Amino acid sequence: MTDEPGKDLAPRQPQPQPPAPPMDPEQLRQFQEFQRFQEYQRYQEATGQAPQAPKQPGGRRWWLVVLGSRIFWRALFFLLVVFSAMWAYNHFFGVDDPGDVAQDSGGVTGSAQGPRSPTGQQGTVGLFYNHVAHGNPALGCPLMVKEETQQKFAEAYGAADCTEAFAKLKSQVTSVAKYEQMAFPPDMMKTPTTTKITVDSCDLTVDGGPRLGTFVVEKVDSGWVITDWSPSTCG
Repeated sequence: MTDEPGKDLAPRQPQPQPPAPPMDPEQLRQFQEFQRFQEYQRYQEATGQAPQAPKQPGGRRWWLVVLGSRIFWRALFFLLVVFSAMWAYNHFFGVDDPGDVAQDSGGVTGSAQGPRSPTGQQGTVGLFYNHVAHGNPALGCPLMVKEETQQKFAEAYGAADCTEAFAKLKSQVTSVAKYEQMAFPPDMMKTPTTTKITVDSCDLTVDGGPRLGTFVVEKVDSGWVITDWSPSTCG
């Protein structure tokens, strides 16, 4: 067989090259950094000065990072709960304010050895019930600012003194949680128009323990104290 003349001398057609695979994000980032590095070198060669380092894309301000943190929002929520609980306790139970009680115009005189409640007459009687519920005469008895009032209270329950009366009443409390949550009727929740109020336990909602008679509550300075007491028809 004779080869055809000039057949091997014919130019070969170039074969199509397969398309280059696309760069993944990491390769693209490295390629862009290499380009910036080349530009940095060319700038140095041309000016002899070093430019500012190129800023990295995607930089965030610190306060945006903080606001986007779950830990920050959880801590803020916890603080709000704590402050709300403290405010509610002070609002409904008052803050103990030991000191002397004196009134010049024939009212209360002498020493008040215990706390006064700035939350009104409801807070004072409510505190008294609370201290009976927990068997705490050291804080409950001094709410009665006169010794004769304390003695009258003790004798009504067959006790030698107020402390012993608290012990007897505590033994009659069947539910501390219910007893310390005694409630006042709506008309007693209004701001009093006088500085001397009578609170009868028969008008209160009391559960989990005994009713504690009738209190005469008087405003002295910024607080209310028990100036007199007597048994009531319901206990």
